[in-house]
Amino acid sequence: MKKNKKISSSKPNELLACFDDNGNEIESSPRQEVHSTPLNIWHGVASVWLLDSYGEILCSKRSPYAEGNPNKWQTYFGGHIKEGRDFLSTIKREIKEEVGLDISEDKIILVDSGKREDVMHIYKNYAVLFEGDLSEFNFADGEVAAARWFSFNKYQKQRDENPNKWCNSIKPDQYYKAINALNIRCNHFL
Repeated sequence: MKKNKKISSSKPNELLACFDDNGNEIESSPRQEVHSTPLNIWHGVASVWLLDSYGEILCSKRSPYAEGNPNKWQTYFGGHIKEGRDFLSTIKREIKEEVGLDISEDKIILVDSGKREDVMHIYKNYAVLFEGDLSEFNFADGEVAAARWFSFNKYQKQRDENPNKWCNSIKPDQYYKAINALNIRCNHFL
């Protein structure tokens, strides 16, 4: 019987974009060094939420063979900023790799940005209004196994009842920023 291998989305020597304490880009460092404890290198991470005109959030289930958080649901697509890339190009690449969609840059709206000291992330969170059909998705890279729409209320209930089945989140303030940035006028708790 053939065993399935874990899908590694990272390479330890892959160079990541790094930043100083003020958020200015500095010399890139290998992923392995950036993630060595104690964490002391600021590095870039970009995330994007896909929402529909009803304010529902597209959540994806990670593959059982994914390197990190296998079989867990997540609210966004995203990843680390690699050397020579920026936040926006990373979002375009992640959406393409994870679900096979080409999204034009003018459809990707910045929601918020900042720093997370606990993980040394300089982050930018984006949102996209997606009116397509889930049949358009192609999970070719093997990192995502499924996707489905959740109302914000349903998402919160699922996460509260089954926290071990989720690996990331969208907080209420982030959700409101995202729907406002996308000009979605809906009952936020469908």
